[in-house]
Amino acid sequence: MQVYDIDINENKMETTPHGTDDFPIAVYDTILSRNVLGFVDWHWHSELQFCCVTAGRVLFKINGSSEEIGEGGGIFVNSGILHSARPLTEDASYICIDASPEIIGGFKNSAVRTKYVEPFVNDSAFSYVLFDGRNGMTDRLRTVYRLVTEKPFAYEAETTAQLIMCWKEIISRSCQEHSQGGDYARLKEILSYIHSRYREKIVLKDLSEQIHVCPSECCRYFKKHMGCTIFEYINNYRINRSTEALLADEGISVSRIAYEYGFGSTSYYIEKFRKKTGMTPLAYRRANRCI
Repeated sequence: MQVYDIDINENKMETTPHGTDDFPIAVYDTILSRNVLGFVDWHWHSELQFCCVTAGRVLFKINGSSEEIGEGGGIFVNSGILHSARPLTEDASYICIDASPEIIGGFKNSAVRTKYVEPFVNDSAFSYVLFDGRNGMTDRLRTVYRLVTEKPFAYEAETTAQLIMCWKEIISRSCQEHSQGGDYARLKEILSYIHSRYREKIVLKDLSEQIHVCPSECCRYFKKHMGCTIFEYINNYRINRSTEALLADEGISVSRIAYEYGFGSTSYYIEKFRKKTGMTPLAYRRANRCI
């Protein structure tokens, strides 16, 4: 299943339910050119995420780090970690598996859960791990994708077994070499400030004072961890949120949306929207059959 956009809340947490209560796992095809922005913007979720690049090359950003991954390679992203994905080639695509840690850990207070899952899931320094075709990781994940998609007899049991073996491989490696930790409380504070005020005019001085640093340090810190400037991020976030209004109510004009979502003018909104999506707001609305 292709996902064209990700539902997120004010804290950049993805709110999409992955799987069902009795089997909390979901698999997705991600062809980045089909995403509304042409890339997967910053978000985080409580599930563990396993990605295998199926074509082209993808730039994954995880907190303050960037990793270019080509066809056949993959990445594991831990629960609660901010991440994004951008295409480096026109055909960039990957499969994505989102699974609750409970799939691997099992029942509360089990030895597997307390010794081999919770210590890693709760470790902020254990943010991501790269992998390739060695040790059967990508083959196992492709098998998981097939099982969840086709749902053969007892697929839940086989899926669980495959994921447990993937998890064992991940935590058995030298995690510190490939994981990136850091102080992200400040970053989440910046994001929270932006998400709660994106409809208003955001002044860099006010934002920097919120985290008790000078404006230049605030910009440097944000660019280091997010890979873009503060105001690039603000525009992307405003555009993402504005698409909800474009599709929700045919009667709302583009001019009204522009002003209600923090853009200084209609022309500026249209310019930024076209730059990020490849189409104007009205064309986007028409393409999604909202008029």
